[in-house]
Amino acid sequence: MNYIEVQNLVKSFKEKGRAITAVDNISFSVKKGEIFGLLGPNGAGKSTTINILTGLLEKDSGTIKVLGFEPEKNWEYVKNNSNVATAYSWLSDVLTIRQNLRVYAKLYGVKNCEHKINELLEMFELKNVADRKIIRLSSGENTRAVLCKGLINSPKVLFLDECTVGLDPDIADKTRGIIKDYQKKNDCTILFTSHYMYEVEELCDRIAFMSNGKIIRIDTSSNLKKLIKKHTVEIAVKKNIKLLREFLKTEGVDIVFEKDNSIVFEVTTEEDKMYKVISKIFHKGFMLSNLHVKGPTLDDIFIKIARQK
Repeated sequence: MNYIEVQNLVKSFKEKGRAITAVDNISFSVKKGEIFGLLGPNGAGKSTTINILTGLLEKDSGTIKVLGFEPEKNWEYVKNNSNVATAYSWLSDVLTIRQNLRVYAKLYGVKNCEHKINELLEMFELKNVADRKIIRLSSGENTRAVLCKGLINSPKVLFLDECTVGLDPDIADKTRGIIKDYQKKNDCTILFTSHYMYEVEELCDRIAFMSNGKIIRIDTSSNLKKLIKKHTVEIAVKKNIKLLREFLKTEGVDIVFEKDNSIVFEVTTEEDKMYKVISKIFHKGFMLSNLHVKGPTLDDIFIKIARQK
């Protein structure tokens, strides 16, 4: 069963007297219990899509369903069983974290809300600042408070828009762990956006890449990385760097960097070319002090799509 369905969604804005299409006839679906990444450069249409799905913006055309219902026709049910946490919205500055969470607990009709609030504060390591006003929080503390708000009603569908912005590496890692644990225990469906490709790869089952309001491709991380058919190889030798350079040129690889006794080159993964080149380097007797092979990453895919015109 699909818990999120988007069909032919369109949204335009007027800017300086002309129409700008932010979301251009996109379609996708997210299965129950799936973490689905929505990625792309700034201005691709990701946040606009989430704002439409969460009722903050009206669509121009197309259909959307959350939990099997059109939100505008079954808003109460959809609201009570979904939630959103985004880096682009803050809680009330004049209230403390605890007071904010009490407000949202009431809005969502959460039973035994004090227990739930304490559980979330403990989970996100906020108990020591729970009674501090939002305006006095660090950006990382605010981000975690927003995540508490996102889980206050134990949602079946969760929208996370740049939800780890401002977190230090340790807290960000713990937060990703909390998200994964929550998703597994509750079979929660999550629509996830981030500019941190490593966390997208760690969390998401499938990924949709957006550019200029359109969805370019939907696939798994491993399949997307196959779009780039090159590996980067870094080799350091104890001597004969010039001979290594000349050898690599005869093999038709692309040398991208050279310094001292190190050379970085790119080589195609097709027809086992990379393995053949490395094997020849060993057989020719070059004395290696370092060898590092790096496959394509989601960052490479992101850059490739972001630079498409």
